[in-house]
Amino acid sequence: MNIRESSYGYWSSARAFGWVAAGACMGIGNIARLPYLMGQYGGWVFLAAYVVALLIVGLPILVSEWALGRWMRDEGSAGFGRLAQLAGSSARWGWLGGIALLGAAMVLSYYSVVAGWSLAYTFRAAAGSLVGDAAAATQRFLDLAQDAERSLAWHTLFMVSTCVIVAQGFREGMERAARYFVPTAFGVMLLVGMVAFRYGDPAAASKYLFAGDFSRFGWRGAVEALQQAFFTLALGFGAMLTLGSYLPASQTLGKLGLAVVLLDTLFSLLSGFVLLCFVMEAGVAPAPGLQMLFQTFPQALPTGWVGIAIGTPFYLALFIVTLLSAAALLEPLAHYLMQRLRLTRVFAAVAAAMLVWYLGLGSLLSFNVLADMRLLGQNFFEWMQLLSTTLIAPVFAILMCFVVANLPRELADSIAGPHETFWMRGGTFLLRYPTRIALLVIILYAVGLLDWFEQLWS
Repeated sequence: MNIRESSYGYWSSARAFGWVAAGACMGIGNIARLPYLMGQYGGWVFLAAYVVALLIVGLPILVSEWALGRWMRDEGSAGFGRLAQLAGSSARWGWLGGIALLGAAMVLSYYSVVAGWSLAYTFRAAAGSLVGDAAAATQRFLDLAQDAERSLAWHTLFMVSTCVIVAQGFREGMERAARYFVPTAFGVMLLVGMVAFRYGDPAAASKYLFAGDFSRFGWRGAVEALQQAFFTLALGFGAMLTLGSYLPASQTLGKLGLAVVLLDTLFSLLSGFVLLCFVMEAGVAPAPGLQMLFQTFPQALPTGWVGIAIGTPFYLALFIVTLLSAAALLEPLAHYLMQRLRLTRVFAAVAAAMLVWYLGLGSLLSFNVLADMRLLGQNFFEWMQLLSTTLIAPVFAILMCFVVANLPRELADSIAGPHETFWMRGGTFLLRYPTRIALLVIILYAVGLLDWFEQLWS
């Protein structure tokens, strides 16, 4: 069965799609997590393992999602159901697309809360109110997170911005935004990086990132590399599946996937280097994730206009890349409503955004009003993270690997398109063996079973 024509149109060019896909990957986790992991697990040793993991885990799944989305030209649940029927299986496989949509809604609900903080910090940096010692930086962040009204305002503003992009269409909205936002984010980070050579400590940052130390790598470093390679590419939530549905049948995917992986990795390294230049100069210990962005970095900023000139563009770049990532997560939800309920794009985008906004209230209130409400020791925000990233995304990916690796040859070739036989067959081999094993390891590590095995062994 040949690839159908898209009823919604196509991306204007491969380059435009590359900007969109790269923007979907360049989120908050990339900026803070990869540099921290490199410092914790052996510098270039971890980076080398991460690159290998990208090639055997991230890239095959990324290209497969694009290829499946392009072939389906439909929302995920209907597309997987039709694929299963053609492969001689049950149409009940359609639920696979449904769990991806659920994961996208859950991730975006708490991601919007965090991204709203980045917008708040952009204005605070411009006002010169971020500079301070460790206690002041921590208290400033807690004041924001624990203030339900202010957090609600930033959460709402961010979701409205995301909705506006998606409502305009994938070309007029996402593509146009990505054409400007992704190069702007790179340009801003390069400019701040040049300033870092004058006001930061690039030597210490380079040593932290790239000094090799095999003794710090271990099995945990290998698993963290696998985990980061999977999550950095926005896989498992139907985003890449939906973005791929607007690709023409003639578009080659393998080289495009390599380009997106390269852009994503370069941005992670560049932004991490910028962060660490100022953190090391201030003599502050690097911290993981949100703590690095909203507590450690602000206290490392120089005083006066220099701190304003550094902090404002940095948080602005952080905001625009989170906006692109959020739009990529909202798109499959809107696409589902357009296909199933026959809503116009505007109504579908608004309905999906409202659903996510309501779901995000639970995460927002987890830092203040609902802070003491916990289930098995986890609050609502932590449960959203646990269920979406620890279970839904890797489970979707491992099941998708099973589906793709077991397709009849003729059907697999039609999904790959006329120019992708080599990439599809090589990718199918990876999906059948190393990628599935790696995803299983990621799941076991995320739920704590590998730590339990280590304790049992020792």
